Amino acid sequence: MFTQAYTPEQSAFGKLENGRDVLILYVKEFSEEVRAVNQSGLSGYTYNWFATEQKDAYVLQVIWENEIHIAIRFNSQHFGLIDQLHEPKDVILTTTPISVLMEKAQKSDYNFLEFCDVLTFSHLSFSVPSLEDQS
Repeated sequence: MFTQAYTPEQSAFGKLENGRDVLILYVKEFSEEVRAVNQSGLSGYTYNWFATEQKDAYVLQVIWENEIHIAIRFNSQHFGLIDQLHEPKDVILTTTPISVLMEKAQKSDYNFLEFCDVLTFSHLSFSVPSLEDQS
């Protein structure tokens, strides 16, 4: 199955109000998918990790009940992000650059980020795809 995957342009780590660790990813290409999922009201999704054919990157694929899907490609320069996901983490996928969110927070003297269009995932974790999954 061919999947168009996009790499995160920016990333950040933080803590949610409940104290859980969060990984924030900015991937601008998912604007339409984020909007469609949010408008549909769907919250049920499944996710899967797989290695690329060249085995030089990993892809996180998320599919919702209505068949909307996204795929985030983690190249070797992003492997530090994957390391963060060995322990289950909350993940926020935003379509607004993190640098813009930070600027707004600083201008408003906030110690938090205000998100607009996002998708959130609870307890997402990376598991190395087995050899059977990669063949």
